[in-house]
Amino acid sequence: MGKLFAFVLSVLMIFSPVAISKAAELQPVVSVNLFGGAERGSGASAGGIGGGEILGLLPLADRIGLQGSVLNQGGNGGHRLGVSLGPVYAYSSGKVGLFGDYVHENRGDNNFFYLRGIWSHYFTNFDLALSYTQPVNSLQHTRVTVIDRDLDGGQCNNGVPFRRRTVNRSVPAINELKGIVRYYPTAKTEINAGLLVNSFAGPGHNDPGTGFGGVFGFAFQALDWLIIRPIQGQMDTRERYRITSGVELVWAPAQQVYGRSRAQENDTSFGVASTAGGTFSSCRTTDG
Repeated sequence: MGKLFAFVLSVLMIFSPVAISKAAELQPVVSVNLFGGAERGSGASAGGIGGGEILGLLPLADRIGLQGSVLNQGGNGGHRLGVSLGPVYAYSSGKVGLFGDYVHENRGDNNFFYLRGIWSHYFTNFDLALSYTQPVNSLQHTRVTVIDRDLDGGQCNNGVPFRRRTVNRSVPAINELKGIVRYYPTAKTEINAGLLVNSFAGPGHNDPGTGFGGVFGFAFQALDWLIIRPIQGQMDTRERYRITSGVELVWAPAQQVYGRSRAQENDTSFGVASTAGGTFSSCRTTDG
């Protein structure tokens, strides 16, 4: 899957100069996304989440820029901090980007690293976005204490009917391939839907198991600088899911946030997809 995606990006980069004469220049963009909702990972209970993400795009040339973002999330699974940075290349009808994502989870003090490629192609009334996230870190572990109840009533444990022991809890990093279509029925509304497959590669991916699922969402522009997202979600066949609602504040030279200019200036699919690492994380316990 990763090789296929890399091939698609290579072909795109080779043939994009043919139409470069019509390319719009990259514009600086700063956005703040505030969200709340619920998520569930493999082998974990569902719970509420909330947080925010700051994203910025700095043009380095007409069609090349540097984009970075910071994610801060709390709630189910503990505190999660994500940082992303990478180049963006714009051609006549879309963008491609390659990012390095880092995610730290305070529960277990674990660190995850990902490489993420994104391609967005823009049509008149809809966009096509394809992304692939690949973990590159080693398998993470968390030391936890578990309590075992002795079936013999404690006869073999100095009369104590239970015993404590420390084990290693493995925390696999999950990869994700995702394709989304964003449709604009009006200049200020967006409906998106797509498909995803995850956990077919990466350290420890056999534990959580490969999942197939869907992506869905709806958003509308309330003000020139305000986008409201009543719902944005994804779920798979392993009962992993993430569903949120939120608002996005956008600052850009041209404040027509939706429509074709919106896609060229502020493409939310280029935000921190590091939630792919934290959202569908899972825990497996082994003696150690």
